[in-house]
Amino acid sequence: MSERIRKILVTTDGSTTSEAVFPAMMPLVRAFDPEVVILYVSEDPQADGLPPPQVQTACTALRTAGVNAYLELKVGSPAGEILRVAREKKVDLIAMSTQGKTGVIRLIAGSVAEEVLRKSEIPLLITRPPVVIREWKTIAVALDGSVRAEEVLTDAIQLARAVGAGIDVIRVSVPVITGGIGEAAMILQPEDPVPYLRGVVARLQPLGLSASATALEGRAPGEILRHLQATGASLLCMTTHGRSGLSRLLLGSVAEEVIRNSPCPVLLRRTIAPAQVLGEPVATGIKIYC
Repeated sequence: MSERIRKILVTTDGSTTSEAVFPAMMPLVRAFDPEVVILYVSEDPQADGLPPPQVQTACTALRTAGVNAYLELKVGSPAGEILRVAREKKVDLIAMSTQGKTGVIRLIAGSVAEEVLRKSEIPLLITRPPVVIREWKTIAVALDGSVRAEEVLTDAIQLARAVGAGIDVIRVSVPVITGGIGEAAMILQPEDPVPYLRGVVARLQPLGLSASATALEGRAPGEILRHLQATGASLLCMTTHGRSGLSRLLLGSVAEEVIRNSPCPVLLRRTIAPAQVLGEPVATGIKIYC
């Protein structure tokens, strides 16, 4: 994100699920007073071009509250149009909700949020119903000790300063199981994460931020989720490698599992440039001030 969030792209399809994004983004709206672009994408080229009443109502409510919001209507693939509009409008953040599908349903139906996540160069704020939205008092930041994971610290620092929140940096250590054919399995204890976390806190405190550190051990998604639930964190910030194809199926994605189950909104920054570049705009759209 830029030093100041000037423009947010909010996506909605008029459903109760998608409307969960509006309260989730309000701490950002109050802190930065950005322009808010509400995007509705219709997949039916024969549709009348009007958004569902719920979308219009949400836009009107924001404008009544003094937010500089307007509707952008597009026809095409939802994920493709979200990515395209985000680039064209030069937004600083994409905000959206996910249904949190799992198992066979997710593999068949997919998730627009996860498709956008795997291709977006712009940070995403993702939430899901029935997540309870709180004022941002504690921002958790999940790190793994790598430089790439620390890229999200810049976002967390910016947000913490803007809303007056503290930062809780967390790292999950995963025991390593070794052993080959005919060999007994051995569990190697992971590197102690505490020195690393203390170093991160030491870098944050001179910036005038309240910072703490938490070391966890086990399977990363489960431990992160348990920690968020136990501490009542307001927001989780983390990076994702944005895997796609076979590598994602084999290795999974910590970020995708976390956002499907997180008890708080998640801000994600992708650390690998998209492998696929979208073509020239082909869809049509109109802008509506509500």
